[in-house]
Amino acid sequence: MRSNRTVGYNFRFSVSKSVSLLFGMNDDSAILDAFRAAVGESMREMEGEMKCRVRNSGQNFDRTTGNMVWAEFVHTTSAPVNGLCDPQLHASIFVFNMTWDNEQEQWKAGKFRDLKQDGPYFQAAFRVRMANKLQDLGFGIEREGDDFEVAGIPSEVLDRFSRRTTLIEMVVTEQGITDARWKREIGPRTREKKVGVSGPKVGPEAWKSRLTEGERQVLASVYRRETPSVRKVNGEGRAVDQAIERCFARVPVVPERALVTEALKLGLGSVTVEGVAREVASRPFIRSDKAGRTMLMFKGH
Repeated sequence: MRSNRTVGYNFRFSVSKSVSLLFGMNDDSAILDAFRAAVGESMREMEGEMKCRVRNSGQNFDRTTGNMVWAEFVHTTSAPVNGLCDPQLHASIFVFNMTWDNEQEQWKAGKFRDLKQDGPYFQAAFRVRMANKLQDLGFGIEREGDDFEVAGIPSEVLDRFSRRTTLIEMVVTEQGITDARWKREIGPRTREKKVGVSGPKVGPEAWKSRLTEGERQVLASVYRRETPSVRKVNGEGRAVDQAIERCFARVPVVPERALVTEALKLGLGSVTVEGVAREVASRPFIRSDKAGRTMLMFKGH
């Protein structure tokens, strides 16, 4: 209970603008349920990898406990820009710095370094789960870089409801910031207070007023799933092939988790998290351990 002890760590899961817009305009509980389920599955996977330190009786190693304590806070709007919020469905997860060591029957501080290091993996896994759940609901999706959008919504509409992103990108450009760590600081530094942001500026009617009649009809058509979508499946083999080509292009040894992460990104919409893991495990790599992380190398290299 030291005064300088780290109390906990933050993790954040957010959906793309098209998903946020459809949810915000229609207050659809099915979309919210899909989101919370994808977050929950990702957090439980993370929980399974929680460790604690073992230092008693001359021992010096980390033990997997497989349990965490966290609180989930779901938000449905972005931070305001000029007092006006955009729809943005996201969850802030606060994980307490504690885990139960069943062997020693006591609470201990958790080992978070590996979990934070694997943040890109957990984000990619969450996006795959979310994309698949939306497809289960009948929505078509289109991969956009490392993320996806619901098919059929014009890009200019998405840009209009992405004013926070536009603001941050403008500040980054104006200040000539290129370092990724500094870019992450721009969001908190430019955030307006949410106090007093309510009423006619927030909610479906306010957001609909920012659309033309034609745009409202397009969004309604997408929401009603009027255009049948063809779901791609069993894309794990192709995704892993592409990930291998990218990851091993310049280096002979790659962390297994980095390869899985890249395959999840490339296969978004046509793979499952479990399917990609099985596909990578089936490939004839030479596997080694480096500081508790599995490293991959091709046979013959």
